[in-house]
Parts: sequence; C-alpha cells; structure tokens
Amino acid sequence: MAVVNANCLAIYIDSVDSQTKIKTLAPYATTSAAATAATVDHTRAIIADDDTTSGENNIFIGYGQITESTDNFTDKLGDLELIGAATTSTLDLTNSIENVARDGSGGTLQESNQEWTVTADGLIQTDNDAGVSIMDMARNKYYAIVKFSIDKDGTDTDYYGQVLIESVQLSGGVDEIATYSVTMSGVDQLFKSA
Repeated sequence: MAVVNANCLAIYIDSVDSQTKIKTLAPYATTSAAATAATVDHTRAIIADDDTTSGENNIFIGYGQITESTDNFTDKLGDLELIGAATTSTLDLTNSIENVARDGSGGTLQESNQEWTVTADGLIQTDNDAGVSIMDMARNKYYAIVKFSIDKDGTDTDYYGQVLIESVQLSGGVDEIATYSVTMSGVDQLFKSA
C-alpha cells in the first residue's frame, strides 16, 4: 500500500489581467506549437494538450504570453506571485450527468459536467501577509492560478487550474497566530502536469 504524503497547495496571482479569465489554448504538445498557431496576441494563456487516455484537453503544458507577429511564447509561470500556501487543503472534483434529450428509442441522451473546488486553511505571517492578499483578491474578483501537488513515493504530481474565490475568512485572537480559510471555485478544466 502506498502512503500519500501531505498535499501542498499554493495560490498564485498574476497582476496582469487578473480580472480577465485566462484563455486556454489547446491541443498543443508544446508552447512553441501554440505560439506558431496563434492568430492574435495573448497577454496570458494556459497551453494544454490532449490526455491520451480520455481525449480531453486537460494536460498542462505551460502558462505565458504569446506574441503572434513573432510566433514567440514567453513563459510567465515564474512571474506569478505566491499569495498563499496552505497548511491544510482539499481538492474536490465532481462529475455529474444530466439527461439532455430523448433519443427516440425510449432512452435518453446524457451529457456529463465536471466541477471542481479547492478549500484551504493557512497561517497569516507578518512578513508575507497571505490573508490580506487573499482578501484583496476576493474583493477585486481576481482570477488566480492554483497548484495542488501530491507527493507519492517521492514523485510529485501537480494539478493546475484557474479559480475565483467563493469565500474567504480571516480569524485570530490576541496573542494568537492569525489564520485564513478560503474556498475557491474552479474555472474551466483542472489540468494535470505533463
């Protein structure tokens, strides 16, 4: 039996176009292929590829800026600002089925929907006040990128996604460590690192 080590959640924000949903470009096996195929500039874009097992465009390839005139991709993953690291976190993914029509043979046609949420709790540090940053992100309705890492037997598997904050709570008492609690709704797909 494998033991899954503690999960690690990091919440990132990009100061550029944070109130605008980040465009996902897919399916592209490389960031350069996405840049070559682009017909317009993208200030920020998530590049995704097909999952060979499901055919879904949910494999994370990169995050960055595309300049269409030069077919250039500039990696911006390193430019993201860490605004929260959780002490506890939960990634919840739900698949649901909806009956959308009758098929004419007495059966129904179905469509599946997928939703995902992330909840996290963490400590607010005086030198890196994650609570204030997360509260401001919620107030300003900023999109953020989350990275949820799972370490299994020394191998990291990373999941990336774009979120909006549903709710945030800051709490603390006199001479106590202040904490934050946040619930985030996934926007579009949850991506797995390649």
